[in-house]
Amino acid sequence: MVRRAPRQSEARMSEPSPLRAWPDVPTRVLLCRDDRLFPPAYLRRVCAERLGITPDEIDGGHTPALSRPARLAEFLDACAASGR
Repeated sequence: MVRRAPRQSEARMSEPSPLRAWPDVPTRVLLCRDDRLFPPAYLRRVCAERLGITPDEIDGGHTPALSRPARLAEFLDACAASGR
């Protein structure tokens, strides 16, 4: 038997963000080159236009915690160690 997850509210998707600007905190994006939900070209453009950064990239799909857990852990450890 296949169970379905409960429907999630989409209310937040139609509300404006309360932020007037991005918080002044270090921001990094990890792009997965095989992601079909958020294609790499799209994420590269969005990162440049909205955040002014170049994303870090790894091989893998949309869920690196499942497909590349060791590589994701290395990336997060490196972020923590660099203070970024």
